[in-house]
Amino acid sequence: MRTRSRWSTTAAILTLLAASAFTFGSTAPLAAQEKNVVVHLGSLNEDWQSAVMALGVATNLKRAGADVTVYLDRNAVHMADTRQPLGVIFDSNVGQMVETFVGMGGRFMVCGHCARIAGVDGAQLRPGFTIGGPEDIASMYMAADLAIDF
Repeated sequence: MRTRSRWSTTAAILTLLAASAFTFGSTAPLAAQEKNVVVHLGSLNEDWQSAVMALGVATNLKRAGADVTVYLDRNAVHMADTRQPLGVIFDSNVGQMVETFVGMGGRFMVCGHCARIAGVDGAQLRPGFTIGGPEDIASMYMAADLAIDF
């Protein structure tokens, strides 16, 4: 009985140590890296959680020194439209997340074809958003060191 108790205690201690290493290790500041990153978001109204995740990842990459462009296509192009309210999902204010990202120098590129279908043109764009054509989008991806899809 004692052997089993000691083993359980040892296993519990090792588990706590491993968990604390993952938890506390994740709070360390990110090392600056000069990378060109594209974060792709294709859905907004049906999947606000992906929008929050994409903006969070893009902002953290920007903080780490990356050159980050969030590429919006399909119905995510509505994020670029000033007529589209950007509300709060869970505990995240999407509008504030967009402003913070743009304020850090982050950029948004909006698929021109998708924007036309959605009725979004240059007159309604939020600051930091541009509409890109096929060549712009191809150049953006060709210059990327990393592309992340949400």
